Amino acid sequence: MDYPNDTWSDDDMLAWLSIQHDGEWTTNALGETILYPANHYWRQDLVQTDQQLKALIDSKPMLCRERLVRPAAFGSEAVVLATDPLLDTVTTLYTVLVGMFVKTEIGQHYKPSPYVKRFLQAFGNCAYLNEAGFHQPPTLSHEVAEQVVDELNQRLAAWYQSTQQPDFTRECYRNRRNSQANCQSLHKLIDGLFKRHSRLMVLRVDLAYTEFDTPYIDYETARYHREQLCYAFSHNPLFDDLLGYTWKLEWQPKKGFHYHFMFFFDGHQCRDDVNRSRLIGELWARSITGGQGLYYNCNLDADQRYRYNAMGLVDYYDFEKQRGLYELAKYLTKVDEYAAMLVKDRTFQTSWMPTPPSGPRLGRPRQQ
Repeated sequence: MDYPNDTWSDDDMLAWLSIQHDGEWTTNALGETILYPANHYWRQDLVQTDQQLKALIDSKPMLCRERLVRPAAFGSEAVVLATDPLLDTVTTLYTVLVGMFVKTEIGQHYKPSPYVKRFLQAFGNCAYLNEAGFHQPPTLSHEVAEQVVDELNQRLAAWYQSTQQPDFTRECYRNRRNSQANCQSLHKLIDGLFKRHSRLMVLRVDLAYTEFDTPYIDYETARYHREQLCYAFSHNPLFDDLLGYTWKLEWQPKKGFHYHFMFFFDGHQCRDDVNRSRLIGELWARSITGGQGLYYNCNLDADQRYRYNAMGLVDYYDFEKQRGLYELAKYLTKVDEYAAMLVKDRTFQTSWMPTPPSGPRLGRPRQQ
């Protein structure tokens, strides 16, 4: 593969990047040739627009007709809508969201947030924003320009009002309810394991991708890598003493897709938690991802790193460490709005609940 060098022009460099990012060239509203964003950049755009929508909802600004309507040229009766921070923001949001969810098939991969859905309902059929966003701001008569500003303010007001409705609130709390349900599932798994085993070895490994590879890792690739790791549970000797596990998929602008894994091993058979965590991380980084992966060994120096340390050996009577285990469960199942928008499949899973012991039990209350 040929790589860019210091003698390449800016156009050559952009062309090379377009190939690497699987993008394509298009023309923006100003007639400039730009790189059509690949999925990585669309994900960033979706997250950024959601953040901007929330900021607008918090402040609820409106457009000022007197400031916006300006002559198109000196002495001209025709007018245009002048550059304005709020109008520019709304136009950009419209262009990104309509381009993603209406004009192309890009949006089929993502789930619009409640803020995005209400914005599209309010502005999706706005003729002025369609012209200004995908072509160029039109020249208008003074009367029509005032009508356009009034219409935009009406749409803004309708959008603001829609976020006060009960259905919007329910949708916003859906992620929180899912988070609470996930936390309960993980608590049940932990409780079920302690009902059958007196000692657990708890490992936590965060699995991600290198800074160079992150932009190229889409959800399908991350899911495939995770499935390959889970497949290894049944045939790789590294997981011979595995009793249960949980994983959480997250996405961040700089880190991209990454996983938080927590493993529960038989504490009577597995003793070296730091080394086993390292081996799991290396399996991910080298074998499963073919060198694209990175890992973080959370068991390394866990006593110094965490206020409530839950890693390593945890006995069923060690209530302090179990407290740390439940605190860790809260952290692993916290609300992740980014992943909720960018992934339509599940982003959290626990292993099967262990079968509870049957019949009366005598003697010690644990199997081991």
